[in-house]
Amino acid sequence: MLSELPTASGFMSKKLVTAYSHSNVSNAIKLMVDYNIGSIIVKDNEGPLGVFTERNLLSDVLARGRRIEEPILTEVMTPTLNFLNPSATLVDTAKLMAEKKGRLLVSNGGPMGIVTATDIVREIQKEGKRFDFTGSYSRGLWEVPPRARIEEVVRLMTEKRVGSVIVSEGRFSRGIFTERDLLRSVLSLDFRMDEQVEKFATHHLVTAKEGIDGLEAAKIMASQRIKRLPLTRDDELCGIVTARDLVEAFASSN
Repeated sequence: MLSELPTASGFMSKKLVTAYSHSNVSNAIKLMVDYNIGSIIVKDNEGPLGVFTERNLLSDVLARGRRIEEPILTEVMTPTLNFLNPSATLVDTAKLMAEKKGRLLVSNGGPMGIVTATDIVREIQKEGKRFDFTGSYSRGLWEVPPRARIEEVVRLMTEKRVGSVIVSEGRFSRGIFTERDLLRSVLSLDFRMDEQVEKFATHHLVTAKEGIDGLEAAKIMASQRIKRLPLTRDDELCGIVTARDLVEAFASSN
């Protein structure tokens, strides 16, 4: 029953990684890569100020032609924090995330942890409740050729406000390039914005057939540790569902 769902204090990410506001972006990226996370809380001596995410790196740093060593975090962070009570249920947490469109900082007089869409998806598959997400995912997806330059891909992802593109050649998919791939790539010694996207893409493309339900999608995402799941129809890609899509579908189904 929904009343028996665990609370946020049980499924939040308890390791709250932070960086001071005067730190530069490259230091924050190193922390995010080391901890395999997609965001970092920016703070000063008074407490949390905002959050720096993979999307900030994409849109507020690289898409603007800035080097990661240049800006400090207060210049490019999202200066908004969404707070969540540790006693919030899974459904309440999903509904708040669907409303706020972002990560939730769990606080009870002080920061305790953070809840991401991935945390909620993981808990959804544990709960085992089936739900429909057919109205919540994108039926279009963006594809780029393997030889597309990173700077072109970054510009496309920023303009279309998407977190991933499919790397394909003709009808054949060669992989996926995501914000997480970009995060990891920028620390590489051979990374340049004019490099080909195929060099830094994830070449193992996990897909699922169109028509699966939300629980099945959540199980695949949790087991494969992915946030984006391309969907196929007659062996051709026809859309993509993200962890955030599943959260919003789950929220609207309860």
